[in-house]
This record gives sequence, C-alpha cells and structure tokens, in this order.
Amino acid sequence: MTVEVEQALGPGIEFERDRWLALVGRRARAGGAWLGFDRAALVDSDDGFGRRVPVLVALPASTFAGARIEAELTGGWSSGAGPILVGRVSGGPTPIPGLARVAGRLDEDARWFDNGAAELEALRAHQRYRERESHARISGGRAWHAFGALPPEVARFATPHSSAEYSLARLPPRFVRGLEGLLDDDERVLYWVERPMLTNVGLVRQLRQRVDRRAALLALTDRQLLWIVDHAQPDRYLSDWGVDVELVPIERVRAVGCAERRATVELTITTAAGVRRHVLPSELREEVGVMRGLIERFIPNNAGSLPRRRYELKAVAFEAESAARFGQETEAHKLLDRALAQGEVLAFLFSPNRPGQRFASALILRPDSLELASANGTSSLTLAEVPAVSLTLSPLVGRLAFGPGMGLSYPAPLINRGAELVRLARKAIANLA
Repeated sequence: MTVEVEQALGPGIEFERDRWLALVGRRARAGGAWLGFDRAALVDSDDGFGRRVPVLVALPASTFAGARIEAELTGGWSSGAGPILVGRVSGGPTPIPGLARVAGRLDEDARWFDNGAAELEALRAHQRYRERESHARISGGRAWHAFGALPPEVARFATPHSSAEYSLARLPPRFVRGLEGLLDDDERVLYWVERPMLTNVGLVRQLRQRVDRRAALLALTDRQLLWIVDHAQPDRYLSDWGVDVELVPIERVRAVGCAERRATVELTITTAAGVRRHVLPSELREEVGVMRGLIERFIPNNAGSLPRRRYELKAVAFEAESAARFGQETEAHKLLDRALAQGEVLAFLFSPNRPGQRFASALILRPDSLELASANGTSSLTLAEVPAVSLTLSPLVGRLAFGPGMGLSYPAPLINRGAELVRLARKAIANLA
C-alpha cells in the first residue's frame, strides 16, 4: 500500500520543492522523544467522509511531509473517530501496537484489529475513493480542453488532463479549431503527432514528383483518429486557409501497420470498409510507433472482455434560418419533407443553389445510411460502406465526403452545420462496428 506522510514526528530534514519542482532540504527539524512512527495517509482512499484514511507508519528514521512510502499493513486501531491503520516500511521494524496507540493519541476505548482486517479496510477505502472520483469526473465544458494560465509542467499536478491535452496549446490555432469542431465535450485526446510544413523543397524535386508541403496533424482520441491537413499549400504570406480533416471512428479499426519508405514513415489503418494511409517524415518514426501502439489497444482482439461503447443518437433539428439566408427556405423544406416521408432523419444539411451549383441539394443522415437528395433524385450509401469521413473547415468553402459519389459542398458560413452532422455520423458509424 502506498502512504503519504502528512506529519513527520521525529528529528530529520525538512524538504521543500524549488521552482523546478525538485526536492531540496531547507532546514533541520528538531524533535523530542520519538516513538518510531510518522503520521501518514493512505493514497487514493476515502474514509467515507471525503478524507483520506490515516496510517501510522513505523520507520527506522523519521522522513518528511509529502514523502511517499510503500508500506506493509500490520493492523490498526478502531476508535470513535474512525479506523487508524498501522504499517511499516518493507524491512523495517515491526510496529508495537501499544506504541502505535500512544503515537496516535488514542483513548482507552480503541480496539486493535489484525492485518487481515486492515487490508480489507484499505480495499474498501480505495473503492470509496474510485466511486467518488467517478462522480467528480470532468463533465462541464470541454473535458479535453486544458488551456489555462499554468504551464503544463505545473498544471499536470492539479488538473486531470493527459500530456497530449496539455500540449494542445503549442499547436497552430487552425488545428485546434479543427479539433473543437469535431470532438465531443466529454471526449479525451490521447496522443498527437504534428507533421511540420515543408518550406525548403528543391525545384527539381517539385518537378519530378508531387510534394505535399502542407503541415498536418495526426491525432488520436478515445473515439476517433483524425488526420488534419492545411486546406491549401502555404503561400508567401503563410495565410490561414483552414484545414481538411479525415476521421475514422476508432471502433472501426481492425488492424494497424507501420512501414518506412525512403524518407517517410507510413501509418496504415485497416477498417471493414477499406484502408487509410498517413505519411509522415521518417524522423517521426518513434512518435508514429507510439501512435500505432495506442491504436492497437482499441482493436477488438486486443480489448479482451471490455464492454463496447454504444452511442446515443439524438436527432439534430433542421434550422431553416441557414436556408433563409439564401432565400431558399421553401426549397429546403420540400427536400426535408420528402426525406421524412422515407423514414427517420438524424440530420439534414442543406446546400443552396448558387454560382457554381445549379440545383439545391441536401445531405441526409439516417441511422444506417446516407442520402444525397436534389430535385433530380436521390442517391444513397450505407454507413457500413463508409471508409472514412472527410470534412473541409475553411473560410473559402465547406465540403463533406463519405466515399465515392457521396459528398456535398456548401457555403463556408454553414461550416458549423457540417461539423454537427459529422459528429453524429461518426457515432452512427461506430455503432455498426
């Protein structure tokens, strides 16, 4: 059992943390008669009232407040204030119950219990702690959003975020905006790898082969794998033209591979509907290897008997205001009514006619299929056939694609509507896995 010293009762050195969080001995601590115990508390425990369970730990020498010790429980005292466990450091002296009573300042009504009862009390305390923490999980706002005033090396001791989430602040804003549009509020970012923009590409190389100079981000969450790439090649002004995103629900992954090819390393994701490949520079091979290992944990054969997540599919109401902006509210309602007559509609994205698009159209999401409808007719695609979901988040244009022949372009002001449909479509696709 791990215990943390709260009060060192004997003589020793007082330690504090410096600005780099390293332990530094600051001063000597005088002490009188020492009974061989420091007061501690069982780490990650709850006594039933939100407090850690107290432990008297026997030591050959007094430590300092904050020291963590692996202790063997030898028994404990039961009193009106609750149990006080007694333990020792491995190889240390066996604590004498009578001295523990004195060190704990227990009254005559306290009763001693053996190490078996102490182990059981510790187990229950850990269970109460986990139950309490499960109710205290992040649920307000974005759980993955770790941005704040504290630097990551300090904030990680105070808030429950992953290293990847703390590091999001280092990413270009356009990548973070892409994540904000596509992550659920309670989703968690597990790992990401950034591909830097190529700024020095020789003319001969550009002529011989098509070189993708755009910056990119490969991000893994507990629900999806996202490949986020700059929408346009960088220009001389390094303008922010938004990003293109391709995502795969993590439940759909059946295999993952990694191979080096010349100066690149390629991550291969196999799903029931096809294969996706993401290419990064070879100097990122170690990071790609970590990504591969994390993805492998989600493959059904590796997940063991863990229960599979099932998403609740809540229909998104159509907001006619987006069609009214283009004076085509009537056309939108005609397409929607026709879709509703065919069955359940989870989401409806309207694309008005405009220069470059002669007819109004709409993308319709159903629990197990997608439909592209216009005045000329309707085409459909089952969700099981979707290899990946592609989305453009750019001030120039909005675009959605779910596979060959199933895509929709829409004006940039409707980007949020497209992202909303994608989040729901990802859940519906994941439920089919």
